[in-house]
Amino acid sequence: MPKINFITVCTDRYPLVYAEKITRQFKKLTNLNVEYFCLTDRPRDIGDWATPLELPVKSDGWWNKVNLFSSDMPEGWILYLDIDIVIMHSFDEEILWTISQDQNLACISDAIHWMGEKFSSSLMLFKSGTQEHVYKKFMTEHNSLATRDGGDQVWVGPQLSNILYIDEQYPNLKKNLKFNVAQRNGDQLTFPALLDPTIKMLDCGGRPKPHELTMLP
Repeated sequence: MPKINFITVCTDRYPLVYAEKITRQFKKLTNLNVEYFCLTDRPRDIGDWATPLELPVKSDGWWNKVNLFSSDMPEGWILYLDIDIVIMHSFDEEILWTISQDQNLACISDAIHWMGEKFSSSLMLFKSGTQEHVYKKFMTEHNSLATRDGGDQVWVGPQLSNILYIDEQYPNLKKNLKFNVAQRNGDQLTFPALLDPTIKMLDCGGRPKPHELTMLP
């Protein structure tokens, strides 16, 4: 069974409890060979739920995710999830299928193809060190990227090749709360009392946050 490094990134305004909750939930549901890490600007505050990793380069907000592409990350497969994702069911099957495809990097399609980019950095699975060219380019440009429109994934996506979109095989692996699940009436969002039980993960980027949703376990 391949070794998988489950790595969260928790910096700036996010409390570490978000990283801890998603890590503990994944740990409870998986039967895979997994080690747990948190890439953070507060390594001394990480408890027994993960091994802290210090940031090679400290940037603003979501740009810290680009550090995952550094060759300094733990060896093996890296599984990254945004910490405002809620895991509801095991997705070991999807992980093993994705690894068997042996592509450069796997992700879920962005829910709205933000700024024309299909790539989403909310879930990524790739071999450690294989995308270091992205990290090296980031190192030369990171000082000018903080104010770039669209955020990290709009910049990262064009740097990648042979992306595997897992949702094309498993469409209910992860759904976006606001764009796939909620009903819209102008600016108003209505959330269902119960979720489709076949959805494995719910992406709660923005507002509301997971702890504000009554239909979640």
